[in-house]
Amino acid sequence: MLQRFRHLLQRKFVQDTLVLQASRIGITLLGMITWVIVPVVMGSEHYGAWGLVQSFLATWQALDLTGLSTSTSVLLATAVGAKDTGEIQTLMAVFVKVSLAWAVLSISVLGLAGPLLAGRLYAHPTYLIMTNPLAYRMGDTSGGEIGVLAALLALSLLFDPFYNLVLMLFRSRRAMRTVAIIQNVNQGVLSACLVTAALINPTPAALVIARLVYSAVTMVLALAVYTRLRLQGDVPFPPIQAVLAQVWNAPYRRYWRFGTANAIDKNLADLYIQIPIQMTGILAGNAAVGYVQLALRGIQQTGLFTSAIFENMQAVVPQAVGRGDYARLWRNFSRVLLVLLVGGAAFYLGVALFAPLIVVPLFGDEWQPTIPLIGALAVYGSMTMVGGIFGPLYRAFHIMQRMIVVKVVSLALLLPVGLLLITVLGALGGVWMINGLFTLSVILTAATTLPELRRRAREQVAG
Repeated sequence: MLQRFRHLLQRKFVQDTLVLQASRIGITLLGMITWVIVPVVMGSEHYGAWGLVQSFLATWQALDLTGLSTSTSVLLATAVGAKDTGEIQTLMAVFVKVSLAWAVLSISVLGLAGPLLAGRLYAHPTYLIMTNPLAYRMGDTSGGEIGVLAALLALSLLFDPFYNLVLMLFRSRRAMRTVAIIQNVNQGVLSACLVTAALINPTPAALVIARLVYSAVTMVLALAVYTRLRLQGDVPFPPIQAVLAQVWNAPYRRYWRFGTANAIDKNLADLYIQIPIQMTGILAGNAAVGYVQLALRGIQQTGLFTSAIFENMQAVVPQAVGRGDYARLWRNFSRVLLVLLVGGAAFYLGVALFAPLIVVPLFGDEWQPTIPLIGALAVYGSMTMVGGIFGPLYRAFHIMQRMIVVKVVSLALLLPVGLLLITVLGALGGVWMINGLFTLSVILTAATTLPELRRRAREQVAG
């Protein structure tokens, strides 16, 4: 038994997963500091407004059909495996080019139309108290102000792509220790910026400024690490100056089809969170959004137990598919899926039972309505724990169209149900809309993806 355990630890997948898992513990601890301090200092109304600002920008992001993050991650791993340095540089240039173009478009559109649209969406009578400079601290954030802050927050889109690109590059090289260090520093900077801003001035505007400072700092740090380590490993990465010089003429056309399919799939999944939040804000107000936001953050913090597996599989699954090693992939994938099914159900049952013991002592009586929301979101946590491993598989199989149909069908079926739930139950209705969307989507995804993997595994064995 001991010998088998040692042999297991010698596998790179296991080693990388353990490194990433250890990293996630640090990231989660830093995130927990932010999760506890910021809502308490801001209060449910301002924290809910901050949630709406983020959700407003995220909802706009659903119109981004470039699919860069997901498609570039897959294509970079393939190019690194083939040791194609020319393709790596081209992919980097395309990523920067399209990311910056989308950033400029987002800033322009949200700057012009965001305040008016948000003002109409969140036009509750209580927001009319915004008549003097002191009102910002005293009452709710106006709908128009939410739109202005979302437009300002969109400035982060000029910085974030560089950090994300560096992370994808080292992940494609499977340099997971470097990835772990970068992610921990990133979370440390984010937590420091948000907590400091909340303590100085507990308003959504202060958090927007903090978020922009964080984006700029982490971009500089990531590029510094890239410059220092780009020549390590079997495949050297190009200097950033060479990438920037190629940006203008980078050929995006040959990547757009795969990227667009990935974008639609990812953006639809993002809407499973953003649409319920937006509907909750419109129908139930800022405070209800604050409760949902806090509950979601709490559940998402527990993702540290599986995020390392998901991150590692983004590199491992495409490589296995590229080698045509479907039989081994079927065996390993089935085992991981079974562990996540059992472990997810047990873990999130514990979270639901434990939530009442920590929410009020940590956050105060104001946040007591969050307790039933966390319990209900245990369903969401379990579904995302299981569903997270399917993404790398169906992207590597290039069956994105089927997954898009799955997500559209799930959204179409649950929208009227969600509207009724939120109208009747408020924040709790928004949570159950999220649960329903993810549950139905994961079930349909498994029913579509697993037979395809099984078929390929059988054909490999028979051949």
